[in-house]
Parts: sequence; structure tokens; C-alpha cells
Amino acid sequence: MRRTSVSRLTSIARCGTAFELERIEKLPSLPAGWTIGGIAVHEAADAWEKSGRTMGVMDAVEVFKESWRHEIAKADEKFPDRTRWLVGGRKKVQKDLEDRYEGGIGQVADYIRHNLLDKRLVPYELPDGSPAAEVGFEIEFEGVTVRGYIDLVLRDVETGQILVRDIKTGSKAPQVPFQLIVYRQAVNEIFGEDVTWGDFFMTKEAKPTSPIDLTTLDLVWIGRWFRRAVEMEERRHFLPNPGDACRTCGVSPYCPLTGGGRSAAA
Repeated sequence: MRRTSVSRLTSIARCGTAFELERIEKLPSLPAGWTIGGIAVHEAADAWEKSGRTMGVMDAVEVFKESWRHEIAKADEKFPDRTRWLVGGRKKVQKDLEDRYEGGIGQVADYIRHNLLDKRLVPYELPDGSPAAEVGFEIEFEGVTVRGYIDLVLRDVETGQILVRDIKTGSKAPQVPFQLIVYRQAVNEIFGEDVTWGDFFMTKEAKPTSPIDLTTLDLVWIGRWFRRAVEMEERRHFLPNPGDACRTCGVSPYCPLTGGGRSAAA
């Protein structure tokens, strides 16, 4: 059975060469504070949601701190020379990490405050009574099994509508809600619930985006893209996509377009 995920498809689409170097040749990606912080914020938000939204802010922040320490330790083990780590702007690595650490703590606290004040949207209840946070799924498109996790499935207490939400720690929401549209299909297949709307919770802004209509893209196209992405991976048909993203690419040291030189397998 062919298997893939939303992240694999989007990684191939973003830059085939970067995907090949990291996912196929298994070359280590340079650490970045935004990745470490993103993981830690997600784990804290997930822990809070799975507590039934009863966990205190300070306890959630402790989850963030523990995850941060764990991810930093893993990064140090792979790349002890922190001068090689990726940073945002012209900051030094240590300053960048300090800012992201403090910022992440604030994002966790703001996430909790916003959702406690929002009485309209509450977590969807799973059959076992637990909140629908970090919901695993496995669905099929054109003979390709797509696996993933939905950050949050929500219920509108006023309308009864079901929504899907993904937590984003970056500065911009995706222009096309491809990820949310796949989540919509997963919720339909797993729970039999029809989903029309979804959003991205932008932790830097401490609020979600406006509701996004998830019915605008035909599932036939999504299935076609998943199948083609798997075929590209099987045949090793990867192409580079040089641009602004090269500056923040973790495998740029190995890329022939950015000063690397490691030859990829033919």
C-alpha cells in the first residue's frame, strides 16, 4: 500500500531537492529556533486541550519548557556548534533562542486565555468522552493512504457545526487551506460529520484566522496530487525550487544550488 502525508506532499511541492536531501538521503537538517519553539508550543497546547481545558497556565508553560529543553538537547547532540544553527534576521543564535523561548511562553498563555474566553467553540467530544485534540487519522485517496493528526476538532455550541483547526506558530497562515481540506475529509470518514469551515490558530497573534470555507477544492484534485506526489517519490523525480526559502532551508549546506555539493543518488 502506498502511504504518504500532507507534510510529505507539501514538502515535495515546496522544493523537491530539499525533500530528497532530507527525506530520501536522510541528511541531518540544521536546527532552528522556530522549529524548536513550534514543537514546544504545540505540545503545551495539546496537553492543555487533552486536560479538558482544566490545566493551569503555569502547568502548561512547564510542558512548553520541558519540551523546549528536550528539543534543544536533541539539536545540540546533532549540531553542537550552535553558530551553524539557522536564525531569523540578523540575530545571534543565542539571542534568537532567548527571544523565541520567552515568546513561546507568552504564546502558550495567550492561547489558553483566548480559548477560555471563547465560549462558542468547544472541543468536539470523541466516543470515549475525551476532547478531539491531536486526532490521528488514516484515509485513502486514489489508492494512496494518507496519515496525519488533526490539531483540534471543534463544535460550535450555537449552530452545532463541526470545524477543524490547525495551530500555527509562524507569521503567516497558508494561502491555500489544503491541510484543513484533508482534515475535513478525515473527520467526515472517521466521525461521519460534515465539515464546511476550518481555521488556523495563529499563536503570534493570539487568535484564529477568520473561518475558511473548505468546500472550494474538489477532492478529485487532492487525490490526484497525492498520487502524483507518491509517484514522484517512487521514481525519484525531484526538482529544485530556489528562492527566498533557501535562506531558512535546513539542508541548504548539502544543496548544489546553495554552496553544497553532495551528489544525490541517480
